[in-house]
Amino acid sequence: MNEQVLKGIEPAMVMQYFEEICSIPHGSGNIQAISDYLVSYAVEKGLRYVQEPCGNVIIFKEASPGYESEPGIILQGHMDMVAVWDDDCRIDMLTDGLELFLSDGLVGAKGTSLGGDDGIALAYAMAILADDSIPHPALEFVATINEETGMDGAIMLDTSVLRGRRLINIDSEEEGSFLTGCAGGATLRLRIPTVRTEATGQYFSVRVDGLQGGHSGTEIHKNRANAILILARVLRALKKQMDYSLVRIDGGTKDNAIPVSAEAVICCVEKPELSRVEESFRNALSGKEDGISITATPCVCAESILSPKTEKAVLDLLTTIPFGVAAMSMLPGLVETSDNVGIIRTGEDCIEIATSVRSMIESEKEALCEKISTLAALCGATVARNSEYPGWQYRMVSPLREKAIAAYREQYGAMPKVETIHAGLECGLLIEKLPDLDAISMGPDIYDIHTTKERLSIASVQRTWELLKGILAKKDCVL
Repeated sequence: MNEQVLKGIEPAMVMQYFEEICSIPHGSGNIQAISDYLVSYAVEKGLRYVQEPCGNVIIFKEASPGYESEPGIILQGHMDMVAVWDDDCRIDMLTDGLELFLSDGLVGAKGTSLGGDDGIALAYAMAILADDSIPHPALEFVATINEETGMDGAIMLDTSVLRGRRLINIDSEEEGSFLTGCAGGATLRLRIPTVRTEATGQYFSVRVDGLQGGHSGTEIHKNRANAILILARVLRALKKQMDYSLVRIDGGTKDNAIPVSAEAVICCVEKPELSRVEESFRNALSGKEDGISITATPCVCAESILSPKTEKAVLDLLTTIPFGVAAMSMLPGLVETSDNVGIIRTGEDCIEIATSVRSMIESEKEALCEKISTLAALCGATVARNSEYPGWQYRMVSPLREKAIAAYREQYGAMPKVETIHAGLECGLLIEKLPDLDAISMGPDIYDIHTTKERLSIASVQRTWELLKGILAKKDCVL
């Protein structure tokens, strides 16, 4: 990682901690180092802490003088990031820190995702706890593990140690918006058993690349193409042109990220001609996915081919499975129900597809899960359901929301947006554990999260820092 890329950038302490966080590998499932880092921070600052066996960390700080009688506040974010990288990136995200850079007031990482979601939450909370000049009520900083892959930390969190009943979740990516509700969701894992047979011929890699991708909660309505499903259509079209056999198919990185690339290995007697297929997709996706690339290149492969039955089952499922917005909410512009086909992997004995279902309405989530499960069964696949989380229902009476709105109006001279979103947040799980919890979610502007194009706005970080301090400093009696 480049040294001191963010040195001298305000707010200095926030950016210092963010840069330190970026130097520690912390992709989902690889969180021990970042968990221990937070513990070391607490020890250094002389703050009481709890490190749970799963890796969650809770850090406590007493109220500032004059704030002892104010309701305590929980500052919350998750310590894992969606770790994605460009094909030519030399960084090993299991062991290496990120290489940060600055461009036009934005922070990015070279060749990888940035992890502003949700490293900036940790940086904000650490800076608050480290600065004794910032007035605040009693604070409890809750950093959870593996939010991006199933909200494991929120599920396992022992809330019995928490005294606060007001939660500021710092895990949204739009300045000027307070989130007050979110969708519930579940991940379905569809497994098609593989049967292989011997064949002769040449091996070719058929790839779909260059798509925009994005977060399947916040960007599912933008009509971005799904590389896995585009690849399935390419293979269908190719079957009409020539005889080939499918060897394997792989794509995507996370079930909650719209896949930007996918690859199939096929066996045939001559190189596939895909120029017309690519031209057709370029025309269909003009203005939406202008970077799409569809290629076929010779490759080396030692695997035998999939049986015709297995090949048909895979392509049948991929060409019928839902993707994108299934229904819009009655609230203007809000997605109600959606599905994202995020990952496909060819293993030793099966091909697994991971798909993320979300809905603001529990019964509609169930209906879409049932639809996908039925399609899977018809194609000979088994279904496992996990990473389930509840929605977060809007609270009619919310003193914390009113406090935040008042602080925002004082700073910006305008009203913030108060809205619910289609993406999932840990607030729903935490409220399920603490039904009297009053919560909002907020954060600075972060663009193209979960992709290698992710950028964090420095100016927005500064303004959101002032807003967060303003909310903490505002007493209930002045509402």
